[in-house]
Amino acid sequence: MQSWGDVEPAWHEAFELAWEAYRAGTIPVGAVVTGPDGAVLARGRNRMFATSAPPGQILGTRVAHAEINALVQLGSERRYFECVLWTTLEPCAQCIGAAWLSTMGRVSFAAGDVYGGASKLIERQIEAADSARSFHMEVEGPLEGPPALFSEVLQVAFFLDRDRMHHVLDTFRERRPQVVELAERLELRRQADESLDDVLPGIWDDPGAL
Repeated sequence: MQSWGDVEPAWHEAFELAWEAYRAGTIPVGAVVTGPDGAVLARGRNRMFATSAPPGQILGTRVAHAEINALVQLGSERRYFECVLWTTLEPCAQCIGAAWLSTMGRVSFAAGDVYGGASKLIERQIEAADSARSFHMEVEGPLEGPPALFSEVLQVAFFLDRDRMHHVLDTFRERRPQVVELAERLELRRQADESLDDVLPGIWDDPGAL
């Protein structure tokens, strides 16, 4: 991926939702579900600290993750083996499990989460717990280059804005110190009033930024 314009449309939507979450003061993760033709079937963003949500989505609780808010929009009248859940950050145990229970055919995540990522849960536990199921859910990620790094930076920026001594930041400082340094330097909160289309290309295309 050479530029923001090269990113697949589903990633555009997911990152827009993550940026919307950041601007709204909640954990900046966005997710979309696409069908076999690539059309978006559902959208969701983190609403853990939100005060409002579209009908049918959840807010103000620790389970109000982006992936959950996308998946709860999918009806139970069909299976989703040919669909993809795209999320800007590696899903936690709750969300990877919810994707599997929702019969997603594939989950694709932009960046690994050194604090709460649980993408390996599918391989290690979920399938073993119910080996009678005939379908398999593929999990792929992280991406390479700017998309992955920006997603991590956005995550760190949220916690820097909220509490510089937060335990999530402690994990990133230990395992991804360069990401914390970059987030501190970029100070994304100063650009929070701008659209992602205005903010991201300048960062993306600057080799000194990402």
